[in-house]
Amino acid sequence: MTASEGERRGFFAYYREYAKSGLHAASAAALTALIGIASFTGIRWFVLVAIAVYVLPPVFLYSTGEGERVPSVVGEDTGGSDDGRGSGDGENGRTTHETETGTGGDAVGNDTVTDRRAEPDEHDAGTQFDAGSDDGDSTAGTRDRSRDRDSEPTTTAAESEDGSETPETDDEPEAGPEDENEDEPADGGGADPEVEPGWETVDTPTEESLLDVVATPDGAYAVGENGIVLTREDDGWAAAVEGGPTANGNPLRGVDATADGGGVWFAGDSGVLGRYAEGKLTDHSAPEDQTSTWTDVAVTGRAGDERVHLVNGSGELLRGRYDDGRVSWGEVEKPGSGSSISSVSFVDDDRGYLCDTSQGVYGTTDGGENYERVGIDDANTAFTGVDAAGSTVAVACDDGAVFRYDGSVWTRLHAAETTLSAIDLAGESGLAAGDAGTVVELVNGGWEGIETPVDADLAGAVAKDGSSGFDIAVGTGGTVIERGAN
Repeated sequence: MTASEGERRGFFAYYREYAKSGLHAASAAALTALIGIASFTGIRWFVLVAIAVYVLPPVFLYSTGEGERVPSVVGEDTGGSDDGRGSGDGENGRTTHETETGTGGDAVGNDTVTDRRAEPDEHDAGTQFDAGSDDGDSTAGTRDRSRDRDSEPTTTAAESEDGSETPETDDEPEAGPEDENEDEPADGGGADPEVEPGWETVDTPTEESLLDVVATPDGAYAVGENGIVLTREDDGWAAAVEGGPTANGNPLRGVDATADGGGVWFAGDSGVLGRYAEGKLTDHSAPEDQTSTWTDVAVTGRAGDERVHLVNGSGELLRGRYDDGRVSWGEVEKPGSGSSISSVSFVDDDRGYLCDTSQGVYGTTDGGENYERVGIDDANTAFTGVDAAGSTVAVACDDGAVFRYDGSVWTRLHAAETTLSAIDLAGESGLAAGDAGTVVELVNGGWEGIETPVDADLAGAVAKDGSSGFDIAVGTGGTVIERGAN
């Protein structure tokens, strides 16, 4: 403690710390001994000497700023400190021993913290999909490190280049030790890692909540409440359809497009179903007299010869084939237990997957004629979205988990702290989105949280819009966020 610090804190605050020191214990012992001698010999000036011995040391140390050199609390484990001040922290009562063993919390600026952070992080290993591991509670740590890389200064306010401490101002927080392993480039070189473009909020012509989004080679489409259909043009988003296929304003909950982007289908409440192609809307609502809420739609094939797969809240599936303006529908089927089917997705004309809210995932290899259950046992969560790319299947869950299926084993990862509502895979990359502006990204086989500029609940996501190369997520209040190509 310096003299100026002592003045700010006051003598009595300083004295409370001094009273814990070994010097105070010694002066108190001297006081007792000298008073005892005075009582035994009758020499009164021994009493004055005793008082001086007890009073003068703290007054001298306080006034000269030498209090910093007062020994630590009596009996405290100094932990081998060689700087003459012991290991105790006068303000928080923690010791070096406590920091090393983890019982006293983090001590900012203590080398022990650096040592602990440099150790291999068991949670970090869990952020990668591992077919032999079910540990999925680690992405929060990866997310925190990603935020740290965006916000940490290159050097701390408390350190100079040669490692010596420099005074800090009262209005600057004390900087903790940097993790030397966090910011090293992947190739081991000395250059800073490339900064990835961030997410940005873009203007839309609606305040209706958007519930799904799809990319096509010609642009992206988003659908939502009150039958709104938005299309992404070169100069931004515009309304393509208002009121939905029937103009009754039924919410649209799912959207998908043909492989060439020539036909876009959207479905929603009260059995509404529409097709949008070349700027024209065709109403195909209530197919086979089905007026239940369609929760999702999947489309395969090219425009003019597309296959449409519809799922609803009653666990039903309806397949149809579009040809020359007409749709030939099959029979209504129930591939699962009857629980609400939340999502359906196809990799190609033959292979597809759907999931329901009762922990069931079903797959087909014959275009939807037959489905078999492929998981997931003991998931203990509701499934909100499914997608596939190549041989990989991924399922988003309402507890923030993501499951991956490699054809034989399901692996769980706790990717987010909030509900995930949508998931999209694109080759080796992918995105999942959910409540409170949550977006997690598939990176090197693991899912990492991403900072976004919104706190709106996100209900749809697409990785790499085919026309612009943008990642897109949509949500409540007409929210659309985009991220440019890397």
